[in-house]
Formats: sequence, structure tokens, C-alpha cells
Amino acid sequence: MENVINSDGVNRSNGVNWSNGVNGSNGVNGSNGVNWSDGVNGSYGMNWSCGVNGSYGVNESYGMNWSYGVNGSYGVNESYGVNESCGVNESYGVLNSFGVDRALFLANKKREFTIFGKVVTEKRFSKALWELNNKLNGWKPEFNNAFQLYIKKGSDWKKVDASEICGTLTDTKKCPYEAWKTMPMEAISEIKSWPEFDREVFKTITGIDCSENTQKQELLNKADELIAKANELKLQAKRI
Repeated sequence: MENVINSDGVNRSNGVNWSNGVNGSNGVNGSNGVNWSDGVNGSYGMNWSCGVNGSYGVNESYGMNWSYGVNGSYGVNESYGVNESCGVNESYGVLNSFGVDRALFLANKKREFTIFGKVVTEKRFSKALWELNNKLNGWKPEFNNAFQLYIKKGSDWKKVDASEICGTLTDTKKCPYEAWKTMPMEAISEIKSWPEFDREVFKTITGIDCSENTQKQELLNKADELIAKANELKLQAKRI
């Protein structure tokens, strides 16, 4: 066990702080009765769950925040009695539903696939997502230093102290654009080729303007990407 602080009843876990009854888990803070879970904060009765905050009775679920009685669900916030559902916010009694906001006793709400706000078929969505992931090649916008710590600790999440993770976007005027500025140009070009592409929506989300000085921006983004890669290689070299 590593990085276990002020905690009791901790077994086969790492990065645990102010928690009790924790088993086979990583990055746990101020929680009780946690089993085989990751990224848990101020929560109770967690089992096989990830990214849980201020929640109770969560089982096989991900991205829970201030929620109760959640089972087999994803992206649930301030909700109660949620089962086999995804993207639920401030709701009560939700079953087998997707994209739910402020609903009471809702069942079987179907998933809707969209690209730039336009409804598309599941086949079209899956194709676009595959193409995007292929061009991103593992890149993702980073809003905190978690992945920097991950690399620093030898690319081993078990060695990362969750208490050291903090936000990196200190300039609120640029948020969240700083996190997007190193997006690979191959991915941007792919997105621009989609028939659903909306330049204004893309700029609103990422801060990347595809209408002016595109070539200059592409070169700057590529340079930032290479610098980030060089810094990563330097860290790897130091560990040899």
C-alpha cells in the first residue's frame, strides 16, 4: 500500500486519505466502506465505481456526484434511485434512461446521438467517433495536473497521490481554451470535414478559430504539441 494517510481498515489500496473500510481502491479521500473503486471523495458504500463524490450506495457506476442509490449508471449528479441510466442530473426514480435532467420517475428514455447539435444515426455517430479518436491518437484536453503526475510517477496510477491533483487553468478568461490549444491538427482537419461541422460552435467550445489564420494556428498548435511531447520524453529520460 502507498500514500495511505489518516485512514483505518485499508486493504490493497493506494492514495487513500481520511477514509475507513477501503479495499482494492485508488485515490480515495474522506470516504467509508469503499471496495474496488477509484477517485472516491466524501462518499459511503462504494463498490466497483469510479469518479464518485459525496454519494451513497453506489454500485458499478461512474461519475457520481452527491447522489444516492445509484446502480450500473454513468454521469449521475444530485439524483436518487437511479438504475441502469446515463447522464442523469437532479432527478428522482430514473430507470433505463439516457440524458435526463430534472425529471421525476422517468423510464425508458431513449439515447439520442448528435454531432454539433444535429441529430444523427448511431451508425454515423460511431463512425465519426472512431475517426476522431483515430486522429486524436490518445490526446485529450487536460484541465488538471493528473496526467502530469501520472507520467512523473512512472505512468502508474497507483503511485499518484490524489491530494496532489489540482486544476491547471488559472486564467479564468482563457478557460477552458488553454486545455484545447494543443489539439492535434489532424483531428481538427477531420472535424472540419464533417458535414455536421459548425465553426461557431467549435470555436465556442475550444476557442479554436477555423476561419482566420488557419495555417498559422495549425503551425502553432503543432509546435505546442511537439513541445509537450519533448517534455514528456525528458521526464522519461530522467527516470532511466
